[in-house]
Amino acid sequence: MSLVGLAGCASEDSKYENLQGPVPDTYLTASSQGGTGRSPDNLRSKSSVSYHDAQGAATCENCIHYIPDKNDDGLGACSLVEGYIEPKAWCTIYAKHTE
Repeated sequence: MSLVGLAGCASEDSKYENLQGPVPDTYLTASSQGGTGRSPDNLRSKSSVSYHDAQGAATCENCIHYIPDKNDDGLGACSLVEGYIEPKAWCTIYAKHTE
């Protein structure tokens, strides 16, 4: 089961509790692949941006706000949204990253 599907009920399953909490220090003020610096005091909640499983090619991993995995756990972060971010998720502030 993906973390996206558990975004609203993570507290009910201790297996996913840490994955919904604060990101590791390496992500706290990291820059996204689009160059946006992450500001821990100005992050939006996942529910406020309708974070959910992607339904097409537009995914977090190809968004300008995405911060790719830095600790080999398969998850990243976002420069605008709190908590861990799954590469195959999507939200309303998605903006395609082009190199």
